[in-house]
Amino acid sequence: MINPALDGLIREIRAKGLERAGRKAKTVSWRERDYLDGTVEAGVVIMPTRGCSWGLRSGCSMCGYVYDSPAVVDWDALLGDFTHALEELDGVPYLKVFNSGSFFDEREVPPEMRDRIIGLVNQAGPRRLQVESRPEFVTPEVLGETVDALDAELEVGIGLETASDYIRTHCINKGFSLEDFERALGSCQDTGAPVKAYLLVKPPFLTEREAVEDAVASARTACEMGASRVSFNPMNVQRGTLVEALWRRGEYRPPWLWSIVEILKRTAGEVEVPVLCHPTAAGKARGAHNCGTCDREIAGAVVEFSVTQDIKHLEGLECREMWQDVLELEGLGQTPGPMGFYVRGRGNGGNRWPVISGK
Repeated sequence: MINPALDGLIREIRAKGLERAGRKAKTVSWRERDYLDGTVEAGVVIMPTRGCSWGLRSGCSMCGYVYDSPAVVDWDALLGDFTHALEELDGVPYLKVFNSGSFFDEREVPPEMRDRIIGLVNQAGPRRLQVESRPEFVTPEVLGETVDALDAELEVGIGLETASDYIRTHCINKGFSLEDFERALGSCQDTGAPVKAYLLVKPPFLTEREAVEDAVASARTACEMGASRVSFNPMNVQRGTLVEALWRRGEYRPPWLWSIVEILKRTAGEVEVPVLCHPTAAGKARGAHNCGTCDREIAGAVVEFSVTQDIKHLEGLECREMWQDVLELEGLGQTPGPMGFYVRGRGNGGNRWPVISGK
């Protein structure tokens, strides 16, 4: 499912970005807290493979990870760095291995390299391994092979972003449908691999209130379909993206941290699976932020809730007045689009970007 106008605009931005990008990156890793059946220590490893195949073609409106992916991968060096990262993360029960694309895409991670990665993970001995993939690469065959080879429990993260096919097509350019996600989720369920659904908070062209409602509704849908966990990803403005172009024109603002609090409180009371959020660049202009006074406190509360699932961390917080005014006033004087959300820009004299109408 593709909007040709949106896809074409993102292709143009992507081509220019790839021309400028150095496309050099190193393996990075760190420890963090997360939640499984309780608070656990997790290890994260980012492996710079060739980059997301969809991102190299055109990609999503908000994603710039492809610029940090090397054009040519030295797998011996990469696996050496991966081994070192695992040594640094010794003893973590929950290991998350990301390649900023799809672990099951053979163009990004060839089968023989996937086998070597799994072998190294088995030596490290975590209780659970999480990888990420677009749904088209999540097949019964590759899942079966991976589960059979892996000593740990396999968890598959899928960037659903929203339960709305319209928003996913006309605002994000994700390139797949809810039906595609459902098929991949079913394959994971058949294999016994839990699915973490990633949901994007505030895709471009949505108001703040619309973003909150979409995130809550999408979490309900993902859980009803069988996702075992939901992770909300508040927008962070990445370089070389359509979202950055909108942001620079004053036509996009990342979500308020108060919106994240609202989403977590509502979904925690409505769904029966853990709901998580670890906001990137919280409190900064390119990340989820409030007015600046309470950003650190609210971002900390979001993380504490996420790693404990204890709603008390989201209670008793103050400084909400400006955010509440935004919810009431944003969009006044603008014309709602066909699905109710406002497509007219907020700056540059209200110029309308052509991507929604396709004109």
